[in-house]
Amino acid sequence: MDQKLRNEIQILVNNYKYGDFKKVLSKCSYLVKKYPKNDFLWNLTGLSFQRIGKQENAVTSFKNAIDHNPKNNSAKNNLGISYKIMRRYSEAEKIFSELLIDNPNYVNAIINLANLKKDTYFLDEATSYYKKALSIDENLPELHLNISSILQVKNKMDEAKEHLFKALKLKNNFTRADQTLSMLLDYKNEDNSDHLSSMLNKIKDSGLVDNDKILLNFALGKAFEDKKDYENSFKYYEKGNYIKEINIKSNIDSYKKKAEKIKNYFSKINVEKITKFTDDRKKIFILGLPRSGTTLLEKIISSHPKVGSVSEIGFIYEKINEYITTNNKIDETKIDTLMNKNLSKEYNAFLKSFNVQEEYILDKTLTNFWYIGFIKIFFPNSKIIHSYRNARDNCLSIYKNLFGGNRTDWTYDIKNIQKYVKIYREMMDFWKNKIDKKIYEINYEDLVQNQEIEIKNLLNFCSLEFEQECLQHHKSKNPIKTVSINQSRRPIYKDSVELNLKYKKFNNLFKDI
Repeated sequence: MDQKLRNEIQILVNNYKYGDFKKVLSKCSYLVKKYPKNDFLWNLTGLSFQRIGKQENAVTSFKNAIDHNPKNNSAKNNLGISYKIMRRYSEAEKIFSELLIDNPNYVNAIINLANLKKDTYFLDEATSYYKKALSIDENLPELHLNISSILQVKNKMDEAKEHLFKALKLKNNFTRADQTLSMLLDYKNEDNSDHLSSMLNKIKDSGLVDNDKILLNFALGKAFEDKKDYENSFKYYEKGNYIKEINIKSNIDSYKKKAEKIKNYFSKINVEKITKFTDDRKKIFILGLPRSGTTLLEKIISSHPKVGSVSEIGFIYEKINEYITTNNKIDETKIDTLMNKNLSKEYNAFLKSFNVQEEYILDKTLTNFWYIGFIKIFFPNSKIIHSYRNARDNCLSIYKNLFGGNRTDWTYDIKNIQKYVKIYREMMDFWKNKIDKKIYEINYEDLVQNQEIEIKNLLNFCSLEFEQECLQHHKSKNPIKTVSINQSRRPIYKDSVELNLKYKKFNNLFKDI
């Protein structure tokens, strides 16, 4: 490699480190034409595509790198990551496993295989791989964070906290660990005041990047809420939401247009008369707004011995989007293409990657409410449960929480939350008018007040016999992956009922709901 190319590559690496992926792609596009056999350039191109979410392009680039240098393990590992992001789990696992045959101590491959096992609920295997990686390199704080997440799923909260403290000991500015820990600690307990003080000191650092500021502000909002200092709590939540909203630039109008397109299509058809699809596996779908009681319902139902949960898997919502949208906008001309697909067969094939063998599958992808009509067409015997609660409590709880993924861009601005909730309500009213008897509605406040009666009615709708374990759901170790995980490990509690009244100085919040 000549010196001029070395210098250009170093500049590109710096651009990549600073997140200027478009500049990297533009320059790499020129350089790979000049140096088509340079595997480093192809790998860097793939990484940049990976970071902007263009996984198909990333896969092509990584394959080019490997073709020109079959010993480029970094490109192979990155190819596995893209396959995992695309949820092509078997292909990803094959790559990581082959890398470990060649080099059993290749830490990156071990960690990525562990991440894959965690995502598909093979939790014991995932833990084993994480611990193997730690035995090779004990100075990786992210591993402690990942182990902690598994321990939380297994309801081993004390051990989960220990790993988070270990992560912070290795990397004091690891704000993701701070934010996760804040969800597990109760700051009324003075034993946790040191961690609160630590976060207050960190947030004073003028050199913090936005993501660190977001994580710390949400963590501090939770801490001061625990201490019933609602004024300071809201101050930090407000800051965190403001920075997050600036960074994601939500487009609430796109949801309104989406709703119009869906209603326009389904207003012309009778869902009940489309009977060409069958499904040989029993399914329960829980849907609604975030923070509306859906995680509690998931925990109750998945405590039944016949039910296994894949939690917020997202497959159906994402697959339907893939089939019927162009540039993120619904194209009604594409819906007929979807109707000729066998989505139930695709979904069942996808489920085989997960460590869930029970008779009933529970899917708690909240955004499935958009596509209830399609769900009833492709999964005609499925049970659909809609969870809802006091609107102001729900909206405030959304505002107070930091979500992952790209389906919650609307949750960081009060006006956007109000607009989205209005769209969601109109969609649910539309579906109830179309297929009312097929949707079971449950109110969170009713569940809290009359849990045994409500749980029995819920199980009856799902064609499940009553089991005592469903009343003791907080003791179950069934895996769930959600921001509500800590609350779902408690018995049913009433703290969140009329939560908005505790923020007395902010009575105008969500006044239009």
